[in-house]
Amino acid sequence: MGLSGIWGQFDVTLDDKGRFMLPAKLRKSISGDNLVITKGVEQCLWLFLPEEWERVSDSLIQESSIFNLDSQDVIRRFIAPAEEVSVDKSGRLKLVSSLMRSVGLVRESVLVGMGDRIEIWDSQRYEEFEQSRSEAVKDTWKEIGKGQSGDQQ
Repeated sequence: MGLSGIWGQFDVTLDDKGRFMLPAKLRKSISGDNLVITKGVEQCLWLFLPEEWERVSDSLIQESSIFNLDSQDVIRRFIAPAEEVSVDKSGRLKLVSSLMRSVGLVRESVLVGMGDRIEIWDSQRYEEFEQSRSEAVKDTWKEIGKGQSGDQQ
């Protein structure tokens, strides 16, 4: 079973070594103990199953050109910092310290199930992000609603 269809929001606390307990609901949805972690598009980390990571990273690499600075920036930010991490026997996941620093993770964090990946946010930063995006989300909901109801206003 993959991460596809994983949803939910979970508060976790990082210990001094950058470890946290993976919530039982998420743990049950992960096949195997290895995951791939990297920087997300926003100020968060993204956690993938290895097979999903392979699909996403291969697609990005195939679509990029070594001669296109913008596509190389994406590779540099997303693929280069990726690391394989393991869930230990106690159900804990240890984050990579350089990635933690890059998105400001210190202690109180939130995991957000996004279907094909899990986002890991600093709790305060996630609240601020959610608040800053609230108007855009309302506009998107309106657009989605138009398409589903057949309204063509």
